[in-house]
Amino acid sequence: MRTVEDYSLSMAFLKKACAKKVELHKSSEDIHSILKAHPKLVVAMNHGPMAGPVAGSIAMMDQYSKNGGNERIPMIIAWRGFYHIPLVKHLIRYMSQVKMPFNLDGFVKQMTNKGVTDLFVMPEGENCAYGNGLDIEPFLSPRFVELALKSGVPILIAVHTGSERWSNIIPVSEKLNPILKYLPKKSYQRIKETRQLNMAPLTLATIPRLEIAFTLYQPEMVEADLDKDNALELLEQESSRIRALMQASVDRIKGVQVDDAEVELQSIA
Repeated sequence: MRTVEDYSLSMAFLKKACAKKVELHKSSEDIHSILKAHPKLVVAMNHGPMAGPVAGSIAMMDQYSKNGGNERIPMIIAWRGFYHIPLVKHLIRYMSQVKMPFNLDGFVKQMTNKGVTDLFVMPEGENCAYGNGLDIEPFLSPRFVELALKSGVPILIAVHTGSERWSNIIPVSEKLNPILKYLPKKSYQRIKETRQLNMAPLTLATIPRLEIAFTLYQPEMVEADLDKDNALELLEQESSRIRALMQASVDRIKGVQVDDAEVELQSIA
């Protein structure tokens, strides 16, 4: 399997094409120490707009390579539909190191038995299509926390900013509801809530400053809690805490004053 260093040439090309500067924000925890202390991690990244994962990957690989992570072996959990799109499927297989997505236990096995060191997931998923490209959208599922628990590793929260420049927000009229109601239920509900779609532009403008920050998160749950009757509720609570920490990280990068006590209250709500 490919290491971070094996991706260096392709990442250098993308970095040159997409971003003038890639910087670790001053609010970030020490990523060098985190990588040294934790040989394996589940990495929860923010999505940004539709094309945001390109910028997120550039920033992640840049910081991993600068902070002792060249020999780590990454794997990405990506939308299953990408693996059925001509041309796109070849790119996603190269980037994700997955021919076809596994189920949750399959990804756990990749972490515990197959040598993968860093498993990347973007919990917002398709909800990125209904936001502003910057703020953290609701997570599709909390099961990435279960993945970390079963793998016996902490969660590295990674938040980038700059890719919001790649937003192309299109208003969606209520007159289209009779057509849109045939979409999947969750997608239709989000469109009704936001009345907009954030589509990828035809061309990606160069990002003047692509910034990233990291926070190490250790779930309060333990693996044995997954057998409890309220396991899903506990996973949702963990997921809510992570989303609140992600949003706080975005706010700090953008210069918004963050009240840590308020973040804690939001994570509990």
